Parts: sequence; C-alpha cells; structure tokens
Amino acid sequence: MHSLAQIHGLVWGLMVILFLLSYLFYQQKVWSMILRLTYLVMIGTGIAMLFIIHFPFMLVVKAILSFALIGLMEAALGKRKKQQPAGLLLVLSAVFLIVILLIGYRVI
Repeated sequence: MHSLAQIHGLVWGLMVILFLLSYLFYQQKVWSMILRLTYLVMIGTGIAMLFIIHFPFMLVVKAILSFALIGLMEAALGKRKKQQPAGLLLVLSAVFLIVILLIGYRVI
C-alpha cells in the first residue's frame, strides 16, 4: 500500500509538470501524449488504493474531483490548441488541484 501511495503521489506531481509543458508547448504532441499516460497510471493507482482501503467517503470525493480535474485540464489544452482563452479553465483546474491535494494530505 505504501509503495502504491508513493507511485500515486509521484504521478500527481508528474501530471502537473506535464500539464504545464503541454499547455506551454501545445504544438508538440508528445507532452500531451505522456500526460494522458500519467492520467491512466494515476487513475489505476487511485482505484487500486480505494479498493484496498474500502472506499472511504472523502477519498471517493477526491476521485470524483480528480476526474473533473482531468476534464478541465483537457478542455484547457483543447482551447489552447485552438488559441482561444482558457483562463477560467486554468483557474478552476488550480482550485480543483488544491482541493484534491488538501484531501489527499488529509487537511480536509
């Protein structure tokens, strides 16, 4: 369980970095492809941990918010690729990320 949590946390950090790279260098597809791979690893490790610890309510909320965050990030990347403003999506992504981190570190 401990190593699964470490991998999950590492992938979260990697996901944030890859999102920033994907957003800044939107013309290069490799960043967004690697970002999507981190989504899969993050979802897989998260679901595995939920099964192991029997679905506590706050972590289920964290999972739902995480799926919403992925949607917001993908929408922001789509708008960036079309060169449309994505400020609101970026702000919402940041807010969701902060809430998710607070839940993950048991502050909330």
